[in-house]
Amino acid sequence: MNITHTNPNGKTVQVSVGKNVTIADGSIIGEYVTICEDSTIGSHSYIGSYSYIGKHVTIGEHATIGENATIGSYSTVGKNVTIGENVTIDRDATIADGSTVGLR
Repeated sequence: MNITHTNPNGKTVQVSVGKNVTIADGSIIGEYVTICEDSTIGSHSYIGSYSYIGKHVTIGEHATIGENATIGSYSTVGKNVTIGENVTIDRDATIADGSTVGLR
């Protein structure tokens, strides 16, 4: 389902969200993001524009996903994780709490 959403920064963005998706309070979702079914975005997380979140993905609180990133289905991204722009995380991956992926 495509929705228009005003994020906490006051910007109106278009997002594609599947069934049974949970986006916790304080999270910011960039424009043209796709979040597939049965996924959960933790509180105060940021998903950069043009990113793709596969189905059955869990993203912990205070996580940052850079623009144009892909998180494969059935993956878990821990709390306080930073994933850089244009990074692809394969299916069934687990990224431990506090990790940084794809930044120099």
